[in-house]
Amino acid sequence: MSEINTEDLAGEELVARLNSLIEELEQYPDNEVRETALDLVQIILKLYGESLRRMIATFEAEPQRDQILGRMASDEVIRSILLIHGLMPESLYDRVAAKLKVLRPFLISQGCDVELLGVDDNRARVRLIRSGKGAPPLTVLKTDIEKALIEVAPDLAGIEVEGLSEKIEATAKATAALGRMIQKPEKNSKPTLVQIKRKESMRGEPNTWVSVIRSQSIGSGNFKILNFQDINVLISNLDGEFYAYQNACAEGGRPLDDALFENPILSCLCHGYGYDLRRGGCIARPDLHLKSVPLKVEDYKVKIGL
Repeated sequence: MSEINTEDLAGEELVARLNSLIEELEQYPDNEVRETALDLVQIILKLYGESLRRMIATFEAEPQRDQILGRMASDEVIRSILLIHGLMPESLYDRVAAKLKVLRPFLISQGCDVELLGVDDNRARVRLIRSGKGAPPLTVLKTDIEKALIEVAPDLAGIEVEGLSEKIEATAKATAALGRMIQKPEKNSKPTLVQIKRKESMRGEPNTWVSVIRSQSIGSGNFKILNFQDINVLISNLDGEFYAYQNACAEGGRPLDDALFENPILSCLCHGYGYDLRRGGCIARPDLHLKSVPLKVEDYKVKIGL
């Protein structure tokens, strides 16, 4: 095993080093030595746990007990040890609820909100509400909230969003049905009832430029989904450059409202395909491209061509 001088390590590094050594022990080839060493680790942890439990018990009669325990739990190293031994002064539910309460003002300012429904089996159940067209997709909200909660609840196994999986499934089914309705007619067959020809004209010069949003409304490294007439368009701002595409995955046509975005890659949840929004091309399949929409910016207004 590797050697290191633990006297030179900070508390956080000691915890990381302990976890690393335990992982090395679990891979040690000699079964008897491995089991003996792991038993030793467990006994030491239990001894420390019992010592901590007795130390915390001495605070019971202190008038500032809650403040003392709160300060202990705010330290990352102490918190990790308290979590190991189940000695956190606040329950998982209370920690999650308190953090969500802090997050709510920011979420509301972004056109969305969150409600805690409960915590079961170390998983938080929440209801996410998008009240504005410019609000982030639900999957993006879920990821951001999970990152925030892990700061105060590292023992949280994850969050479940009420109705999210059903919504994704329903959207996929609706998109597939729409795709069947507007598919190109076969040769020698009568034209189908629904034909969308207007969007095909976007390959040439636009007949009309229409303002759809102010450029300041889309921050750098962000995107928004907008509806105008019969066009559902995705507009992104990548380091001051604006790009527009039809809001549909190039494979299957599923809307990209809940796609994950890491500038400049937009990842569709239906296939996991990543699209470079600077060019619209699919990273995994070069034959796939998002359908671009003519765009220009004039007088701080983003305009699309029809």
